[in-house]
Amino acid sequence: VPKRQRRVQELAVVTSNGKLLIYDSATGSTLRTIDAHNDDINCVAYSFDGSTVATASDDHAVRLWNTDTYACLHTLQHNNFVWAVAFSKLNRSVVASC
Repeated sequence: VPKRQRRVQELAVVTSNGKLLIYDSATGSTLRTIDAHNDDINCVAYSFDGSTVATASDDHAVRLWNTDTYACLHTLQHNNFVWAVAFSKLNRSVVASC
């Protein structure tokens, strides 16, 4: 998948059926629908540089997504529901709350 030449301002929305929805915030049009998790998604966060999106879910996983391709970069498995996720300011760490 080629990289996008010009990044639109995106809005990430998560659903109770495991979908990650990406919208163009200027037009409201849907850019992508990703089957991200197998259960409710509780939280979504963009990295400070905008290169990665993290999702936290009731399926006991945190997933990291490349914002150019929306390919899953990593899946971090936990032993309980994951309620929240956040990036450090330098994008060196991801914090999850179970």
